[in-house]
Amino acid sequence: MTVLWGIGGMLALLAMAFALSTNRCAIRPRTILGALAIQFGFGVLVLYWDVGQRMLAAASNLVKSVIATSNEGIDFLFGPILPDNEMVFAFQVLPIVVFVAALSAVLYHLRILQWVVHVIGGALRYVLGTSRAESLAASTNVFLGQTESPLIVRPYLARMTRSEFFAVMVCGLSTVAGTVLVGYSMLGARLDYLIAAAFMAAPGGLLMAKIIIPETEYEPVREGSEPATAAVHTEAERATAAVPAHAGAAPPPEHDAPGAASAGGLGRDDSGTRDDAGDGTADNAGDGTADGTADTPNRNVIDAAANGAADGLKLALNIGAMLLAFISLIALLNLIVGAVGGLFGLHELSIQQILGYVFAPVVFLIGVPWEEATGAGGYLGQKLILNEFVAFADFGPHAAEYSDRTATITTFALTGFANLGSLAILLGGLGSLVPQRRPEIAQLGIRAILAGTLANLMSAAIAGVLIG
Repeated sequence: MTVLWGIGGMLALLAMAFALSTNRCAIRPRTILGALAIQFGFGVLVLYWDVGQRMLAAASNLVKSVIATSNEGIDFLFGPILPDNEMVFAFQVLPIVVFVAALSAVLYHLRILQWVVHVIGGALRYVLGTSRAESLAASTNVFLGQTESPLIVRPYLARMTRSEFFAVMVCGLSTVAGTVLVGYSMLGARLDYLIAAAFMAAPGGLLMAKIIIPETEYEPVREGSEPATAAVHTEAERATAAVPAHAGAAPPPEHDAPGAASAGGLGRDDSGTRDDAGDGTADNAGDGTADGTADTPNRNVIDAAANGAADGLKLALNIGAMLLAFISLIALLNLIVGAVGGLFGLHELSIQQILGYVFAPVVFLIGVPWEEATGAGGYLGQKLILNEFVAFADFGPHAAEYSDRTATITTFALTGFANLGSLAILLGGLGSLVPQRRPEIAQLGIRAILAGTLANLMSAAIAGVLIG
């Protein structure tokens, strides 16, 4: 029964996406079925198949072991003031963000992260028939934040079709950066489920993006060309993009960007972008040379680690300030709502309860039992209205109070950047890379948030089917 329930929820989510579609006749079955198959197949691999579960557990343990090394630095800085049996978020979670940001920057400098991204992006392009630019952007979002990942395809951003540009936006909103993934786990969410959700969100984002705004501006993608990466931005731009970012990785080092300086022809080029949408290689492509390469701002591994740590510190301070402000404001609102509710005998009324009632039907649709739907719906509401960090901060301490099914579905549903605040980040981050398309970002913003949310809910529904 739970399997049929989850499948029904998946069909309902697809129906919602079709209802939002701008051109249902242009939807390509290969892309939709392929993306759904990858998303579901990865879920089967890590949630249902014993070997896959062991692989996911091994990956989770590896990540935990790497993160545990940050305790040396944390103990050195804060050891004397840390409590023995309790966790202090500012001293034991936020420093990990700085460490992961530095590690990500080093991996980027050594080109290890680029290689992984190219493999995943190439697989997505081969299976789905999407352009190399949007496939690469989708795979990058598994590791980087929504402001850093577009840098990988920066030379193509100005020339992208509307559908490709929307796909970049949606994939940025449906995924989470590796930098903050560990932070969620420190708040109480299961790390193995967070890792699975992060990988499932990439094809899920393409799935919803290509249903809602399908490609109508060029013929199907030609096979056989390699994924491309972008020329890097300047040091000043790197600092600008890092402030609102969800990940602290350093900017891309020098790497090839074939096609970055070849926007002069007519029609569609190999990147899957259009040539009539403006030049993406002059003012918008950074400091690339004629052959599509650029100088890296990081001179060596030490410089990369230092820059990554600096970016991570900005991110950690941003997260801390955001949580302090939002959690305090929620407490103030609960005080007001409780006082008003008390006039009508509803002394325990809170913002979380109101959001829970509003979003309970949504989480019930994807497999959460009705008796737990109000609580899970409240977390989903906080994630959409505020952000996922606030939602995880509230959900983590109470996760054990829910059934395994509800806790799993909720974890998958919350693992994404799709919220109202992310629209401002898109306008500031992505809009700074292609200022001429900022009005388009504003126009597509709400639709992209809905698509990203549907992608997260699809992953959650699949998880509910597989653990049911």
